[in-house]
Amino acid sequence: MVRPSGTVRGRIMTTLQIITGILGSGKTTCLRHLLEGPGETQAGVVVGEYAEDGFDGGMIEASGAMVRQITATGRADMAKSYLDPTRAFVEEGIFPRVYIETSGVTEIAQVSAELANDPVIAKHARFAPTIVVIDAGAFTVHDTHFAPQLWAQLDVADVVVINKTDKAPTESLDAIKRRIQERNDEARIVYTYMGQVSRGVALSIPYEGFTPRAIRASWDGSLPAEFEAFVYRTSRVCYDRLMFGHKMLNLPGGQIARFKGILRCWDGARSINGLPGQLDWDNTPVAGDTRIAFIGIGLLAREKGICDLLDAELERQRDEMRSGS
Repeated sequence: MVRPSGTVRGRIMTTLQIITGILGSGKTTCLRHLLEGPGETQAGVVVGEYAEDGFDGGMIEASGAMVRQITATGRADMAKSYLDPTRAFVEEGIFPRVYIETSGVTEIAQVSAELANDPVIAKHARFAPTIVVIDAGAFTVHDTHFAPQLWAQLDVADVVVINKTDKAPTESLDAIKRRIQERNDEARIVYTYMGQVSRGVALSIPYEGFTPRAIRASWDGSLPAEFEAFVYRTSRVCYDRLMFGHKMLNLPGGQIARFKGILRCWDGARSINGLPGQLDWDNTPVAGDTRIAFIGIGLLAREKGICDLLDAELERQRDEMRSGS
């Protein structure tokens, strides 16, 4: 049991906080905002990536945090556990706060239950509110194509960050808030433009003896439909970022929840992030050849078609550059 002073036998308690959100919601941006705040002490971060390549760990390390990253996290019986890296932070006792940024397809109630039932964590840690970040501009797409995954997170949120508010009109924001409140009337709901959530709302434990909703949810073992992922890789160079972006925005068919990664352009590598119909070019410094992770439902059957389409576009650009046209 956590003592009111926040210590157990003289040891400072570690505060654990889960940050999640469906793919592309901006949870890493939100986490970086919390890490880089004035007066913030150094923190530990466990980062989960569903794809086999991890892109977020380096961005978080740039904020001064110590990162332990899990890639190809999987789900159900194949899921990689967040327990070991989280417990390691707690046992070391170096950081007063440890964030767990899960992959966007993680069952949060499952992760929360596993952490809460660990005896080391139960003795030396306490839980801050679970933060769920959503993309206001992509809410309708996610609610239409990935509703079980979206609501499995929102139903157990303590704080909901409606992010990227510039991508949705005010009336849509109000409608999103009402939808969430109908399902989860306990959650505190805040609006942000680029993840700048209030630290008072996000970081504080609301009352003595607080238990996150995700732990109280008592996960029953059910899981939404399985996501699939693949990584597009090439050493080809992009000479026309606008046209490549157009191809990404208009990928045919299927249910793509997110793509993110690195696009190697003639003037340097660029960070790319989005979903069909929405594309963001991140200013985060990146390097290396092109590698873009695609995550969604039914994607493995479409992997070759998507890769062939992108290869053809980069080859067209190369041939056009060589011909001088």
